[in-house]
Amino acid sequence: MRTALAALGVLCFMGSCSSGMTSSKGIVCDATMNTVAIVTDKNDTLSFSTMNANKEEVDGLLLNDTLEVFYAGKYTPGMQASKLVQYPQSPKLGGDRDEHGCIGSAGYVWCEVQQDCIRLFEKGIRTEAVDGSTASAFIVFSPDSTRLELFFSDDQPNEILERRTLPSGGFAWNVEDDDTKNVRFINGLWTIEQRGEVIYWEDSAAADSSLGDWQERTYEGVLPAADTPGIRYTLTVRNREYSGDGTFVLAMTYLEAENGKDETVTYTGRRFTQRGSADDKDAVVWQLVADDGTVFNFLVSKEGTSLTLLNDKFEKPQSGLNYTLRLVQ
Repeated sequence: MRTALAALGVLCFMGSCSSGMTSSKGIVCDATMNTVAIVTDKNDTLSFSTMNANKEEVDGLLLNDTLEVFYAGKYTPGMQASKLVQYPQSPKLGGDRDEHGCIGSAGYVWCEVQQDCIRLFEKGIRTEAVDGSTASAFIVFSPDSTRLELFFSDDQPNEILERRTLPSGGFAWNVEDDDTKNVRFINGLWTIEQRGEVIYWEDSAAADSSLGDWQERTYEGVLPAADTPGIRYTLTVRNREYSGDGTFVLAMTYLEAENGKDETVTYTGRRFTQRGSADDKDAVVWQLVADDGTVFNFLVSKEGTSLTLLNDKFEKPQSGLNYTLRLVQ
């Protein structure tokens, strides 16, 4: 769990930071209102008081951020810091924040047309590849709908398209290029075309409002792992009230995975409801098929308040360890 450090106070007034300052740079491992601790590249842990430090170059300091601490004289534990300089985290797989401040482990990505961090399954319209693959694309509109942004699951770069009025009436979103994607609303469903052929289309069940309102639930739990203290699962599923299918975002945080630091991998994809497990023909199982083809199977409790991870044969773990996620919201 990342902890925010409030940015308070200013110390170095009008050049009061002297030229005799020294500094140490490291990764924030602990932070409170008036203290901070960093781990340097030599694996030394240094602690400082930040009560009167200049924090003009700090914006929402978080655990695992890179921080340079300036101080006067020889280092002693808990000594007063004169100035703090925060550096953006180096991008990493599933890293907590990207260069825009979007928290990837919670499913947020930067959207250019909305100029905001968004979760695609909340703000976007999901479309599926027509070739039968697990590829998908999300359509996200600007607030005035004059532009849209396409997000692809197969590492294609995002594309921004502009709205144009069709001679026959209605609109299409594209750019003036023969190879452009073309987004249209056809027969009640959103489609993405290229060179006159449909390559993605919206799932009819997702677009069917007769299946009820959208519902969203989040489950969490720490499950066993071979090489780390555990893996924190945060699973959010979204579906129409009367539909067994939907979408999901799964953040798997490997605790102390790399040099004692947590590392998060995020999956998105489709959720399908199936009937029957290895030992109960009436059991309800959610099968999560990620956009990269990874599959997760979860046994749903009768009350829907917990999920138990199953293997690929729909069998429960035999180890006796905890493989259950609990409903949190």
